[in-house]
Amino acid sequence: MSNVDVRFFNGGYCRQLLALVDHRSWKFARFHAVFLAVRHPREGWVLIDTGYGDAFKQASQRWPWRPCRWLMLMRAEASAAGTLAETGIAADAVRHVVITHFHGGHIGGLKDFPAARFHYHENALRSLARLTERRQALSAFFPALLPGDFSKRARWIASERFAQDAEVPFLSHDLFGDGLIRLVHLPGHAPGHVGVLLKTEGRRIFYAADAFWRSCQIEKPGGLMLPAYAVQWNADAYDATIARLREVHQSGQWELIACHGAEAQQKIANARRAVPVEKRTC
Repeated sequence: MSNVDVRFFNGGYCRQLLALVDHRSWKFARFHAVFLAVRHPREGWVLIDTGYGDAFKQASQRWPWRPCRWLMLMRAEASAAGTLAETGIAADAVRHVVITHFHGGHIGGLKDFPAARFHYHENALRSLARLTERRQALSAFFPALLPGDFSKRARWIASERFAQDAEVPFLSHDLFGDGLIRLVHLPGHAPGHVGVLLKTEGRRIFYAADAFWRSCQIEKPGGLMLPAYAVQWNADAYDATIARLREVHQSGQWELIACHGAEAQQKIANARRAVPVEKRTC
């Protein structure tokens, strides 16, 4: 049976107090905006998110979005398109982009992929588009990051197309109908937030995006510090998703990876044959 090839990349980062997650590490740590390039045997290159990108710098200049950049200590580095070009993947070769959710660190590079269609949960954008500009800024949504022809290329996925998955305790949708890329609804962090199940040659990957931030959240009981709950779209749904992700972790059937976690950084380091990443604290 076919598999997909998966590559992990960094697309900028913000800095956050790690104690908000693990209750003990009183230092600021980088929360990288990871994006994935997935090579599908029939559909070609599929991106999962795009990092901050060059466009984020401009989009965060306007009020009321500018304070978000300051408070999150964000840094947008090379664009997703530029990073991919260094590995031989041309921007116009990307045919699909899966948007896990519409926070700035995940959609900053959408404008760089003119040939791509955009796949996302129907509630992901609809809920944010209805907000005032101030509320959009507080929700880390930057409308200026969307391409001018976004609506023409959007392929939103209706809620009813997500059905109970046979292997994980979540609702899922098979993106191309072949079991290789399945979107998983992981509610709580953002409206319409999804993760992705990837069938690879090795251990299968459960990419949880921002459903959790660090592996300590799913390896042992406990919640976030109160200020960290303030940035979740629905705190109760977030905790419920974490509880089910702990079940997935305990099953040992999936390689569970979060966007901002050390495991994603190790994937990147391994691919570059670089020195190991800094010692994991959470």
